[in-house]
Amino acid sequence: MNVLKLKETIDTLSKVVSVTDTKKQELITKYADKTDQEVIKGLALTIHQLLKDNEALYTYSLEIIRNINRDICPPVDEMKERLNKMFVNEVNGNMSLEDNHQLINETLTKITKLFNQYGIDYYVVGALACFIKTNQPLFRYHDDIDIMLNEDDISKVGEIMSQCGYDFHDDRFPNMSRYREMQETNQPHIVIANNPGNEFHLGFFTFKRNDDKSITMRDYSHRINNDHVAVDILERQSDLEGTALWYDDNPTNFMDTSFKTGTVESVYLLKEFTKRPKDITDMQKLEPFINKEKLAKLKEHATKNTKYSDVLDLSSSKMQM
Repeated sequence: MNVLKLKETIDTLSKVVSVTDTKKQELITKYADKTDQEVIKGLALTIHQLLKDNEALYTYSLEIIRNINRDICPPVDEMKERLNKMFVNEVNGNMSLEDNHQLINETLTKITKLFNQYGIDYYVVGALACFIKTNQPLFRYHDDIDIMLNEDDISKVGEIMSQCGYDFHDDRFPNMSRYREMQETNQPHIVIANNPGNEFHLGFFTFKRNDDKSITMRDYSHRINNDHVAVDILERQSDLEGTALWYDDNPTNFMDTSFKTGTVESVYLLKEFTKRPKDITDMQKLEPFINKEKLAKLKEHATKNTKYSDVLDLSSSKMQM
């Protein structure tokens, strides 16, 4: 994201919504390393929460956001439609809540069994995993299952997902054609397995496992640099204590399978940051299960961040660092 353009956008929006200088700087810092697509989505969600009941200001603000990149951002009416669906946690394709929960249970059971069978290094993360972990019944739509995946296992997972009938994409290092397709389809994850029958998908976040068993999370973003797709990688390295604060190595038993998950505190912390409508509801559901001491440690625990810019895919098996 162009930082100057980001600053101009936030300055303009701050004239519509009262925003302190401190908050403006926090937003600039938050989105500076994000793609245009991520910035548009994040700001649009915030504006939806604040202004959806004021039609004139709502429309005006979405037009401002759309100007970030009109090539990838849909018209305002379509933006409103998508935001409304996200607000009510609606899954495209008119899937009922009952059918959605059945799909979640069946998919999670099938996939984790296979991952366990083939020795995949992974964690089921996000609110869904925490609801299961704390024995809470599912109460809203879930349009995906989020999974943290060791990059060493991506090719193996791709084979598993393809055998299960999913459309699997590892887009850490896309070519120009694939990059444009990702922009057009508004793909929500860099590594993703799509269910061809509906909008449900498995979204993978990636990490590498260090020699001491700690984790370094890896985020990929893309931009056009001259005539090629530039790939930027942000690494967030945790020590063993930090890894334990983020991820629980004690398996959660679910139906006739088991899997490791993110901690309740880590999910709560992330939702405290994003605060989309569904995030606020999720936080209320998770709050009784939070270990406040652990949450405080998580907030204080620093990671070692390293950014690699314009990285090339140097081998068919993907670049190793």
